[in-house]
Amino acid sequence: MTETLIKWRLREVMARYNIKAIDLAQEMGISANAVSNLRKGNTMPRLDGDSLNKLCNALNKLALDLDEEITPVTLIDYTRDLEPDDEQKSARSSLKAQKTNKAVSSEPINYPNSVLSSISEARSA
Repeated sequence: MTETLIKWRLREVMARYNIKAIDLAQEMGISANAVSNLRKGNTMPRLDGDSLNKLCNALNKLALDLDEEITPVTLIDYTRDLEPDDEQKSARSSLKAQKTNKAVSSEPINYPNSVLSSISEARSA
């Protein structure tokens, strides 16, 4: 199973706190194009520790209505990739659930007479 394991969330963070790319660029001392490239990325860009720290500090300074500090964890969304054993377990449990659902759905359902008479009236109409 191939998935993006790490999603870069700078665009979402900037939108949530009304941070403009030009303001972030000025605060960090980089070009607006560099901020644009950072923001467009869907996967985690290669940043050293100093650059990541500078980015978080600038975001925290510029954020409007900041409810909690912006940290590197805020900027990253991580999804664990399933191991082959996990995929097999998931497939087995899905198959087991399908079998269970078939067994349950094949049993007759006892409806109250009022429901049955409503269905009969609807069919005859």
